[in-house]
Amino acid sequence: MKLISNILTIFIILCISIATYILYFVIDNLLIQILGTIGVILIIALWLFFEFKRPKPKELPTENISRFVLLSPDGEKEKEWHSGSANSFLIGRGTVASPVDIELGDSQHGDLIANEHAVLNFMDGTWYLEDLGSVNGVGLRKRGDEYTLRLKPLTSYKIDEGDTIYISKAKILVR
Repeated sequence: MKLISNILTIFIILCISIATYILYFVIDNLLIQILGTIGVILIIALWLFFEFKRPKPKELPTENISRFVLLSPDGEKEKEWHSGSANSFLIGRGTVASPVDIELGDSQHGDLIANEHAVLNFMDGTWYLEDLGSVNGVGLRKRGDEYTLRLKPLTSYKIDEGDTIYISKAKILVR
C-alpha cells in the first residue's frame, strides 16, 4: 500500500512539473498562464489536503509479554510458563479428565483454586484476563498501582507487562 502511495505521489509531482513547464515556457497567453497557475495551486492544495487527511494504517502493538511467573509467598519464582506462540492459557487446578495450561493445583493455596479458574487470551496484539466465575475470584494489580482490582466474572481485562495476577491467593507476575 505504501508503494502505491509513493508511486502516486511521484506521478502527481511529475504531472504538476510538466504542467508548470508548459504554462511558463510553451504558452505565451498571460490569461492562460494565470488560470493555469491557479489550477496547479488548487491541485497541489487538494493533493496535500488528502495526503495529510488520509488515516495512516494502524500498526498492531508489539506485545512484550513473554512469560507468566508464579511467585512464592516470599517473592521467589516457583514456576514459569512461556507465552511463545500460544494465544490462550487456561488457569486452574487441572485433573486427568480436564487438564489446564497453567497448573496451580500444587501451589501453596491450590485447594482454593477452581478446576477452570481463569483464562488468558491473546487477541489483536494484546493479552486479556478473564475470571471464569470462580468462587475465590481473580485479582489484577496493574504495574505501579497500589490496589488490586477484583475482576468481574466473564469480563475481559487488558493486562500488560509488570502487572500481577492473583488467582485466589496464588500470585502470577506478568513478564
